[in-house]
Amino acid sequence: MRALLKDKTVLSDFDKSAVQLIIYLGFVWIILWLFGIMVFYLGLENENEKVEYINRLTGKYAYAIWIQPIFWFLLTQTYRIRFIKKYLINRIIISLLFVITFERFVILVVTLHRDYLPSSWTLNKEYGIDTGVMVAGLLGKILVSLVVFCLYHFGMKKLKNVVQHRV
Repeated sequence: MRALLKDKTVLSDFDKSAVQLIIYLGFVWIILWLFGIMVFYLGLENENEKVEYINRLTGKYAYAIWIQPIFWFLLTQTYRIRFIKKYLINRIIISLLFVITFERFVILVVTLHRDYLPSSWTLNKEYGIDTGVMVAGLLGKILVSLVVFCLYHFGMKKLKNVVQHRV
């Protein structure tokens, strides 16, 4: 493990692979999200429901539906900017924006704005969602992300080796 941490080229290659994967996943995610909208629309049986759904997507408050997915897509594409690619702190700050959505931010602010004691920071006592569960969920997401990045990095490395040996 120490050999990996001392060898800066391995970490640099892994970092480049992670950035590249995030950019690609942004495209995949927005395509799947748009596909999901179409599938949901086609799954509606009643004509009135279809009209309501279209009005919701194109009506007065349509920005509320479209802003989060577009924001996440644009956030993944910011990794193309050289200044953001160059410094790790920029990428860490941007990655925190993936974790906290607008809805979650509003829920946290509204829930915690009157209660300053961390011992009573629970989102909803009926459902038992507390900060420990949120931290465990965050750590789980980080672990899954690292596993996906490792699989992508070493898979691409193996694929490049196979292609080079065939040529």
